[in-house]
Amino acid sequence: MFSEIRFALRQLIKTPGFTTIAVVTLALGIGLNTAMFSLLNTFLLRPPPFPEPDRLFQLNRTSAQREQGQHVPADYYRIMEASTETARVAAYRSWGFTLSEPGRPADMFTSHRVSPDYFAVLGVTPSLGRVFRPDEDAPGQNNVIVISDHFWRTRFESDPKILGRMVRLDGEPVEIVGVLAASMSDTTLFGPVRIFRPMGFTTEERASRTDDSLRVLARLRPGVDPAQAQAQFETIAARIAADRPQERADFGVRLVSLQSTGLGRSGRNLTYVLLGLSASVLLIACGNLANLLLARAIARAREFAIRAALGASRSQLIRPLVAECVLLAVAGGGLGILVSQWTTEFMARRLGGEDSTLYFATDLRVLAFAFLVALVTGVLFGVTPALLVSRVRVNDMLKSGSRGSTGDRSHRRYRQALIVGQMALALVLLAGASVFFRGINRLLSSDAGWDAAVLVSGKIAIPADLARDPERSFGFYRQVQERLLVLPGVTNASVDLDLPIYGFPGPRSYLIDGTQPPAPGQEPKAYTNAVMPEYFATVGTRILAGRAIEATDTLTSPPVMVINQAMAEALFPDGNAIGNRLALVGDKAPRGAEIVAIAADVSFKLMSGTTTPFQVYKPLSQETWGYVSVTVRAHDAAATSGLVEPFRKIISELNSDLPVMNLSPVPLGIERSMSDLAMIRELLVGFASLGLFLAALGVYGVIARMVLERTNEIGIRMALGAQMRDVVRLVMQGGLGLVALGTVLGLGGAFVLARILASAMPGIAAESFGSVFIATVILATVALLASLLPARRATKVNSLDALRSE
Repeated sequence: MFSEIRFALRQLIKTPGFTTIAVVTLALGIGLNTAMFSLLNTFLLRPPPFPEPDRLFQLNRTSAQREQGQHVPADYYRIMEASTETARVAAYRSWGFTLSEPGRPADMFTSHRVSPDYFAVLGVTPSLGRVFRPDEDAPGQNNVIVISDHFWRTRFESDPKILGRMVRLDGEPVEIVGVLAASMSDTTLFGPVRIFRPMGFTTEERASRTDDSLRVLARLRPGVDPAQAQAQFETIAARIAADRPQERADFGVRLVSLQSTGLGRSGRNLTYVLLGLSASVLLIACGNLANLLLARAIARAREFAIRAALGASRSQLIRPLVAECVLLAVAGGGLGILVSQWTTEFMARRLGGEDSTLYFATDLRVLAFAFLVALVTGVLFGVTPALLVSRVRVNDMLKSGSRGSTGDRSHRRYRQALIVGQMALALVLLAGASVFFRGINRLLSSDAGWDAAVLVSGKIAIPADLARDPERSFGFYRQVQERLLVLPGVTNASVDLDLPIYGFPGPRSYLIDGTQPPAPGQEPKAYTNAVMPEYFATVGTRILAGRAIEATDTLTSPPVMVINQAMAEALFPDGNAIGNRLALVGDKAPRGAEIVAIAADVSFKLMSGTTTPFQVYKPLSQETWGYVSVTVRAHDAAATSGLVEPFRKIISELNSDLPVMNLSPVPLGIERSMSDLAMIRELLVGFASLGLFLAALGVYGVIARMVLERTNEIGIRMALGAQMRDVVRLVMQGGLGLVALGTVLGLGGAFVLARILASAMPGIAAESFGSVFIATVILATVALLASLLPARRATKVNSLDALRSE
């Protein structure tokens, strides 16, 4: 075999063009597959960087509307107290802390407020200092923070004297008491969390049954398996539901492995889809290489016949071709690892941003996958051509003399089957790319019920002492609004809880005053926003009936709300929504809030399938928040970019410790927020482009080979009077027939893929017929061009040369 490999190496060196095409094609196919496996490995296969990760779980709240809900503090503390023998439980909530130091501009960082057992449950120990003590979870005692290793190195330049350093967090002085190990800088599970602070709940906050912002973690006790723990938590959930049937009738909990929470269900589905589509690219590449190797082997058929006549066995005939395949697969696999690293670096940048610590490690599992793919690839594109050629008819081949052979019927059927498969796979790839392109464009350009094109927005988090005083906080928001209104180019400004990008907070459950309450757990739910009176004019959402929120709707005035059209039609089909009252389930104010207007429906730009179409707007003065969105409306879209810096300067002048997070024109912010979708779109476009090119190359190669095999026939036909159009039609009929058959087979796979994408990303990949139609047209056009080139060449066959050869 060693001598066969040396011989195969010499043969490949003699044909550098073929060898280069083969190796590069394999490298792209193997590299893309390895990169997609790295994505799968990082998020789903590689264990989290914590001790005994198989005993770590996230405890999700389940209900009829949600399968991955968060918990309210009252439920968390009850679960924690009732499950001490089953698991050690901790909670965290995402937060945006403002950090400021003397001589440095304030900035806002992704952070967690955590319970005292948070680090113990994860099994994390600090590399410097300590973690939190139980007594530091009390209000006023939680002025300590722990920072991540990445934050210590980047923000504080690895200062060895960092412990005990005082900084201002949301305007309050806090002490840095610890630096976590580097493993907690991994963004795979929790994102780029930089700062950790004790929860510090007040007695009232601990008893809250409406603030569902807590994620709960559980580490199972020794000897407790997941099934036992799930049963115990279900028992606890049943008790909670029985105690408060009106609020918690469908309350449930479900243990989910912490390892599986990094991507979520839609992310897992998309990862599997990407891995499958990258495998399609590799299969198309294998089809092309199999055709190339078959043609290369047929050209050496006389050599194989002579070897067979001299006594060579079938295995001895196959070995040189197998050796070439092995060399090509090894070279393609080695170069494919480099392609994989380039692709994973691209994905890490797009998924994590510039300051991300996300890293797709090339570990032994990834290398083993690359080796396996290279091995399987070598078998796929090499063995069948070798077996076909090894069945050479020695007498027929030797009788043919110098003319050699052009292959028998089995060879042609094999090549045709490969082209049909390539066209089917190429159509599936094109359909996937088309679905994403059209879906994202539709998402950005559709009438969403609000006008994002002329908006500039940013997030601010006011100091904690200010946030605790509703009147002062709303007064500050009014001051911000008044200062922004005087900027040149600004037509309106507002402060609100959120814009319709990710969706308003919620959904919250409501009851209609004066009517029979529905069965527990069946109350209507709505996404709820808290807004200033100028919100509707600022974002461009129309008021269809009634009056909008006004300046007279204050903290001391009767509570009011605006609901959207879908909610009004569903809850009040007789059209008398205005004047009725809605109350939150469990609200202390049984009279609820009066509906004063109906607003047009809005669609959330980045929500993958809203669980409710209902939307509620409340006055910000009656429901103040410390973390809000500040938005200005420009004269036109061209003026938005020029408002960013004046916007930032005004906030800084009002409070130098108050940074503006994610300040940008809203369309640009939406585009950045869609970076993961854009990355998937670009990957799919890359897959589709490569698959389309390889499929077209395969069609061209097969038809060109057919022209070569039928050169004499074509020459004779032309000598007998056939016209150029007759020759073109003759050649293209065979190629287009294969293309048509491959397209028909690919249509089924294309529609299946479109349905999978629609279920994984509803709202983005919802419509499929148009996307599949566009993909089919593109594929047919490219295949037509690929068939036309060799057909035109066939018309240039010299009839005299063809007759002379006969």
